[in-house]
Amino acid sequence: MAKIRHIPVPPPLEYVFKQRGIKLKKFKTAAAFEKKFKKFVATQHVLHLSTCKENTPRSTPLEYRTDGMNFFILSEGGAKFDNLKHNKKVSFSIAAPYNSEEDFCGYKGVQAFGTAKVHSRKDLPKEFMAAFRKMKLGAAMKTMGMKALPAEFNYRIIEIILDRFKYGNPSEGIYWTYWQRKGE
Repeated sequence: MAKIRHIPVPPPLEYVFKQRGIKLKKFKTAAAFEKKFKKFVATQHVLHLSTCKENTPRSTPLEYRTDGMNFFILSEGGAKFDNLKHNKKVSFSIAAPYNSEEDFCGYKGVQAFGTAKVHSRKDLPKEFMAAFRKMKLGAAMKTMGMKALPAEFNYRIIEIILDRFKYGNPSEGIYWTYWQRKGE
């Protein structure tokens, strides 16, 4: 079972939240917090995946899908895969667009850390297809007029197993709350 920790709100922000009528939530269970988190990530489509090799970081915006608390990314290639051969630890962020001048408390975002597994269509076809099914891409492919992924690419799916993350969404009463997988 995962655990959560609420970050205390600094006094200047307490005043701002009070003036805007924002009541902060204190989640009693990790499951209740996960439900809110999943609701947020379902409204977004792009994360910025950061990988690293030999002290050189790389960040790539990528479309994602989720299954439970795991994130899945379909990709045909790129330097991120070379980085992942050397270092399976990744981080990513997701942020909803907002204008702080119009609504300072309107930000919504996630900063996450996890471990990546790569499922290659060529090298691990069974694992690849299992991950592909979890991504539920059939409807999107049908819309594009595709019955299957083009054979000329060795598509890979990056599965990210979350270790920990923090999520904030003050408009919904969520100041920064940390989630951590048990045992981490």
